[in-house]
Amino acid sequence: MGTQKLHIFLIRHGRTEWNKKKIFRGHIDIPLDEVGRNQADVTGSFLRNINLTVIYSSPLKRALETAQIIKKYQNNSVEIVPYPGFLDLNYGEWEGKTYEKVKRSYPELYQMWEKEPNRVKIPKGETLWEAKRRSWQALREVISKHQGYVGIVSHRVINKLIICSILGIDESGFWKIKQDPCCINIIECHNGRFTILRLNDTCHISPLKENLETADF
Repeated sequence: MGTQKLHIFLIRHGRTEWNKKKIFRGHIDIPLDEVGRNQADVTGSFLRNINLTVIYSSPLKRALETAQIIKKYQNNSVEIVPYPGFLDLNYGEWEGKTYEKVKRSYPELYQMWEKEPNRVKIPKGETLWEAKRRSWQALREVISKHQGYVGIVSHRVINKLIICSILGIDESGFWKIKQDPCCINIIECHNGRFTILRLNDTCHISPLKENLETADF
């Protein structure tokens, strides 16, 4: 990373219908809903004076669409780069199922997910450690290529895991960090040292009290 100075705008995608209905998403490719598109538009407008050099995105529609809306407020030459390392957690057999159905169908595993998420291996899915390893590698690859201001549009779980890595905490700290739809995290990297400047900032979208009452899903 040398003497590079880089500011990373780590953004969660906007809301989808499955967020609203509390359905596990993972690798299922669903689009933003109308609220999500509006959230992305407000986020893009908020960032219009930040000259992003590039926007990396999870390849899934909900992230790419968020990135494309943000790009509208940037220089037309800004490239959107789909990056598999920022894909959402693979929820395996939980994907497409509601939170309530998963709680009923996998009671012991779900209880562990709420209390010790670092110990959970979802059937046919991915562990938090596996997702953390690939997303951290993706972040390091991005950092090695750029200076200035870089956007990354990813997912709730992936953002949390990247932040855990920066803070030096393991996956057991997963529930200690919240990521709301279209939140902005600003991370500075200077001489190989990370500093988090903003965390789960959604003041551009809605009043503070409303943000405090949103579900972590």
